[in-house]
Parts: sequence; C-alpha cells; structure tokens
Amino acid sequence: MANPAEPVIGGLLIELFFAFILYGITTLQTFIYFQRYTGDKLTLKALVATVWILESIHTGFCMEFIYAYLIQGFGEFDKILHINWGIGITVVASACIALCVQGYYTWRVWIVSGKSGALTAAIGFFALLRVAFGIASAVLSYEYPEWISFRHTKKSLITISGGLGSAALVDILVALTLTFFLKRGRNTWHKESNSMINRILLYAVNTGAITGTASLLCVILFAVQKTSLAFLGLVMIQTKLYANSFLGSLNARAHMRAKGSFPAYSSSFSGSGFRATTTPRVEVFQQTVVQDDSDPVSMGDFDLKNLKGGELA
Repeated sequence: MANPAEPVIGGLLIELFFAFILYGITTLQTFIYFQRYTGDKLTLKALVATVWILESIHTGFCMEFIYAYLIQGFGEFDKILHINWGIGITVVASACIALCVQGYYTWRVWIVSGKSGALTAAIGFFALLRVAFGIASAVLSYEYPEWISFRHTKKSLITISGGLGSAALVDILVALTLTFFLKRGRNTWHKESNSMINRILLYAVNTGAITGTASLLCVILFAVQKTSLAFLGLVMIQTKLYANSFLGSLNARAHMRAKGSFPAYSSSFSGSGFRATTTPRVEVFQQTVVQDDSDPVSMGDFDLKNLKGGELA
C-alpha cells in the first residue's frame, strides 16, 4: 500500500535538505565576511549579523516543523494536514530577511541612480509590500489551521501571490536599474573599467533572475499542486538564496578588485553616472636587522644587496 504522506510531504523534505545546505553556505559566507572586511561600516556589519541571525531562526523553525510532521506525527496522516505553528514564524522570518536584503539593494539603486527619489521609492514600496503580504500569510496560517482550508481560500492565494510577486518585481527592477545606469555611465576609454562593469552587470542580472524565477515557481506550485507542500519548501529555499546573494555580493568585492588591479581603480557614482579613476599604488617594505655587539663583524661588512628591495644607490 502506498504511503499517503509521500505525495504531500515528500517534496518538502527533499527541498528542506537543499535549504539546510544553503544555510551552511550562508554561515560560511558570514564568517568569511567578518574575517575579510573588518574595515566596513558598523551599519553594514550589523546588517550582515542580522541576516545571519534571522537565517538561523528561520532554519531552526524549519527543523521544528519537519520534525513535528515526520517524527512526532509518525503514522498519523491527519497531523500532516494541520499547519504546524512553526511555519508561520518561518514565513515572518523570510519576510524580514527579504526586507534586509532588498533594502540593501534599494540603497544601491539610490547610489547608482544618482539619488533618484522616485525610482528608489517605487522599489522600496514593493519591498515593503512583500513584507506586508508575508505577515498577512502568516496570520492566515493561524486563522485557517488546516492545509485544505488554507489552500482553497482566496485570501491565501492573494497574500502568497502578492508577496512573491512583489519580491520578484523588486528583483527585476533592481537588475534593470543597475543595468541601465551602469551601461549609461560606462567608461568607454578604459578596458579594465568596462570589464569590471560587465562583471557587476552579469552578477546583478543572474541574481535577480534566480530569485525571481524561484518566486514564480512558488506561486505556480501553490496554485496548481493543491495536495502537495512542495511550494513551501521552495519558499524556504528562496529565503536562503536571498541571504546568499546578499553575502555573495559583499564577499565578491575583493575578487573584483583583484581582477581590476594594476593599476588600482577607485569607483564612484554621481548624478552623471559611473566613473573610474586610477590611483597610483605605493608599496613600502620594512627590513629589520639585529646586530649583536659581540659580533666581530663591523657594519661595513653587511652586503646591502641582500636586503629586500635590491641594491641601494
């Protein structure tokens, strides 16, 4: 006899495995960030720490509800049809993580666009709308504690579709805005500068495409597969993708700078667009020589050619 729980929760279990792997990558990226970028502003460090803490809370409650379904409710199929209380908390945590990450991206749009208030406000509005829909979905999960009633109410379809749709729209708007302003302000006379801009554009577009596609798939699975919780696992994966894209963009700075070195570039954005300036690089070497007074060898016997830096003139 076929297990009736398999088509309902089997896909969710597999998706949570991938979500937990992504959480491990998030933790590794957070460690790398704090090790490598000690000079960043305190506000940015606090944002990274907040994202990791929210990710840890999100992962912990993912473990809680899957444990409740598969271990505490082992052999009791009716418990799988009930919405576990921890799911609402994971939805709220997902909304908060999305707000942190998309808030950072909105700030980048503000800088790149030359502090365009209208464009930044539009993106920020949809980012806040995603949070509002996420909180509404969490509230509905307690108002309709059974999956059957929750999945068949129009309220849940509106809140989930609205939240994921708003998130996808923010991702698309951020990618398009960065692409437009970086292309418009591209420095045509410096090859290395163009190469760096192309890498930034490629990363921004790919990040928006991945998270946007995940949002679209979540809505489709929720609307089509009424007897499966696969959509929920994809929502959990999408949250991890947001955190990793945010940390990846921060940790990629050293790699991009290394690609653009010799000479080093100082990049800035203004109302007229993107510009890159060359900055001379000065390297200072220090050599310490310890001489024992009891050594019969005089100072004149030192071969200065052996000192770092070569022969001194």
